Amino acid sequence: MSAAAITPTVVQKTYIPATAVTGTPVRLVEYFVIFTKVTASDWIVAATYCPGTYLGCSSWTIDSSGDGAIDVVTYTASGTLLAFTSSNVGTVYAKVLVQES
Repeated sequence: MSAAAITPTVVQKTYIPATAVTGTPVRLVEYFVIFTKVTASDWIVAATYCPGTYLGCSSWTIDSSGDGAIDVVTYTASGTLLAFTSSNVGTVYAKVLVQES
């Protein structure tokens, strides 16, 4: 089976407040995304589920036995793809940081 675009089951949006600012303020948003990965390199379309200027992502996958692995997340600007690669398949929990305009 080849890697494919996945539709998340949960997308939560949280604004990150600033307590002090030097220079031009930036509106930071963190998305918490949950989806089920069925191959080692499935992806989501960031522009659809986590709109904004991509800044970073941390992600982990929990497989059916309960074991977890940290994903290596790669971002491709063309198509705004966030690919989640680890040997585990199962439920992915990701925190995506973006700058909102």
